[in-house]
Amino acid sequence: MNEISMDAVSSTYRAAMFDGPPGLHWLQPGWRALRYYGRRARQAIEQGDLETKAQLIARADELLNVLSCVLDTSAGATLGPALMTVYSALRFTLLRANTENSLDALRDFDAALSVLDHDMIKTSESVVAA
Repeated sequence: MNEISMDAVSSTYRAAMFDGPPGLHWLQPGWRALRYYGRRARQAIEQGDLETKAQLIARADELLNVLSCVLDTSAGATLGPALMTVYSALRFTLLRANTENSLDALRDFDAALSVLDHDMIKTSESVVAA
């Protein structure tokens, strides 16, 4: 039986999941979905619907798990480990929003994802163009 390294499996998985070369554009729909969940959770808190808030925050946390799984965190990678740090901070913010019913935490969550969605994509496009 042939032994396949986990790096090869991970690379094959990423290649099969997405068309074209790897890039930040893979993550953008996930970031937008996270913003959607955060905004809906904020509305649920404002309406006093704590069950819906908890469900939306749980969905956001599950999506962060998926987004983390497609990152390249191998030795020498820089973006993957950096995004893992960002995702950890986002998880902490979700925890704060859930435990404290914090609208401010969800605003922070949305603002951080806005930076990822807009500024990081612009930066990556300017690097490619250079």
